[in-house]
Amino acid sequence: MIVGLTGGIGAGKSTVANLFKNLGVPIFSADEIVRKILATNKIVQQTIVKKFGSQCLKTNNTIDRHVLGKIIFADQPSRIWLETLLHPIVAREFITSANNITYPYCVVEIPLLIEAGMQNKVDRILTVDCTEEQQLTQALARGHHNESEIKARIANQITREQRLAASNDIIENVYDLASLQTRVKELHNLYLSLAPNQNR
Repeated sequence: MIVGLTGGIGAGKSTVANLFKNLGVPIFSADEIVRKILATNKIVQQTIVKKFGSQCLKTNNTIDRHVLGKIIFADQPSRIWLETLLHPIVAREFITSANNITYPYCVVEIPLLIEAGMQNKVDRILTVDCTEEQQLTQALARGHHNESEIKARIANQITREQRLAASNDIIENVYDLASLQTRVKELHNLYLSLAPNQNR
């Protein structure tokens, strides 16, 4: 069984994923898959450079994800183009990985799960939810993006209401680790009971 873990930027998806990992659950990350694709897939690299120019390249001729991110989040058509290129490859990669596990279920962390129309690629959707103010605070604390970049990413994602409406399960993240651990354990037991290969 594949559980798709999603939520807005700064919502706490990675923290929740790590809590599942601590319970022995196989975890796959769409962001990690994208990093691998951009670093190793020559056809994808050439396609991106043809579209956006050599400004997207690092000195070692791999894609500069930071530069690419600035381009696509400032221009919606460019973002849609890149997502159309990458999302099918990401889906194939995580489905292949999921098919090779023997654990009853796995969690795939996909920030744009619903935006990318990948609902039919997973068996359940788990959303980590918080307010937009909390998203901004948490994302700023990580130090990877400035406020305008974070707000641009929030604006490019679907609304909280849309995300929650599409979800099977929800974790309200109030940034209390003990509460998160309790909720993750509850969902872990639920997923074990639902997984078709639970007796392996």
